[in-house]
Amino acid sequence: MRGVFLKFGWLLCLAVGANFAFGSQNPKWTVLDVANPNLPGRRVEVRLDNRLIAALIYGEGQTKVYLHVYGDEGEPLTNSGLTSDGKPFGLYPHHRGIFIGWNRIRSQLGVDDLWHMTRTQIKLQRLDEIRATDEEVTITATITWHSAQKDEKGSDLLLTEKRKIVISRPKEKRTQIDMTFVLTAERDLTLDGDCHHAGIHFRAVNEVAERRQETSYIWEPQLPTDGGRVASKELKWARLVFPVGKNWYACTILNAPTNPTEELSWRDYGRFGFFFRRSLRKGETLTVSYRFVIERLSEPERTQENKEKARKLAQALYEDFVKQFPFAE
Repeated sequence: MRGVFLKFGWLLCLAVGANFAFGSQNPKWTVLDVANPNLPGRRVEVRLDNRLIAALIYGEGQTKVYLHVYGDEGEPLTNSGLTSDGKPFGLYPHHRGIFIGWNRIRSQLGVDDLWHMTRTQIKLQRLDEIRATDEEVTITATITWHSAQKDEKGSDLLLTEKRKIVISRPKEKRTQIDMTFVLTAERDLTLDGDCHHAGIHFRAVNEVAERRQETSYIWEPQLPTDGGRVASKELKWARLVFPVGKNWYACTILNAPTNPTEELSWRDYGRFGFFFRRSLRKGETLTVSYRFVIERLSEPERTQENKEKARKLAQALYEDFVKQFPFAE
């Protein structure tokens, strides 16, 4: 009898060990709005089997709302721009995680900088939904964009935004982040600026700025670059490979075919994204959607063979994105 119990115990250990090594067969997503232990303000933290995957950062001490992304070992992959006591940190601390902004928003209030956040603010007003299912987490928030000036009625409101974020881990290989930004103009205005200081962007953690010679980019279509700028209305995707500690990661931004697009902007320190200009009348709405795919790599994509493999993968991700979300013409 003792032998039976010993055999059962040994099999149980094997089962537990296998579960620990390969992950739960039924991974559990959770999402919570909590005080931020590492930065000013609050965060809506997204976890899978209690491992931190991403966090929406907002609140007191933050000038913009952005999404922080974490790696397979819990390491931050994106830039926070601040120390825990709220002091600016690192290269270009106004670049934070996955973020959106324009450095020249023109309106009756003048020209406002909602990129560097010069006396301006992007505030989360309320969390409309935070929900976890077996497959993903959804976060929907109402966000307001504020000028540095006020009108005769005392209002500094430029835009009201609805931001929807859906986070998943398809096949447990990659973190997939779908983001839709619905911007409603609260007064006549123009979203203006230049490709290096406006649009939707991903900014890698500050460590990457100190290892910039190790980063690499590819994009589609394969057009020539001019000082980290690629001009085209047909841009489909862009991919950054970057080091964090001893690990390598890639972030691929997939650009929805219905998005207005003028340029791709990239820098070797790990900031890249898509730019466009747009004028809006009061009450007019602009909707843009992007997918961010973050994955850990076994090695950097330095050889031509590896770059071609990465290009085929990125194109397949883009085609899958378009099929899953048949955007209206």
